Amino acid sequence: MNIGIVACEKMMDRICLGCLKCLNSAKEGLGMFSDYEKADVLFITSCGDCPGFVVNKVGLMLREAKNYGAEIDVIHIGTCIISATKIGKCPINVDETKAKLEEKFKKKVVLGTHPYPP
Repeated sequence: MNIGIVACEKMMDRICLGCLKCLNSAKEGLGMFSDYEKADVLFITSCGDCPGFVVNKVGLMLREAKNYGAEIDVIHIGTCIISATKIGKCPINVDETKAKLEEKFKKKVVLGTHPYPP
């Protein structure tokens, strides 16, 4: 399963260094990756910072993946974004963003990545 992850710009490399929680969870089949036989993370990109340009960033990443002969099967909205909406002031509505991504790109979108605390 080829996966793309959208992470919180403000948390990437500040609170979650190197996105290790997402990458380890994908490798070990933990959290929201537990349904996959194998999870290959092909990209991790930021949301584009507040107020978020998630749809544009994902579109760019999907096009770039195709340029390199790869097809993304599933897009994950990172646990960091979900946490930022709950404990921070992130203006992204994750349910609306999920619906927009699914409609525009015809890809499965999963809310969350890893099971670790922020």
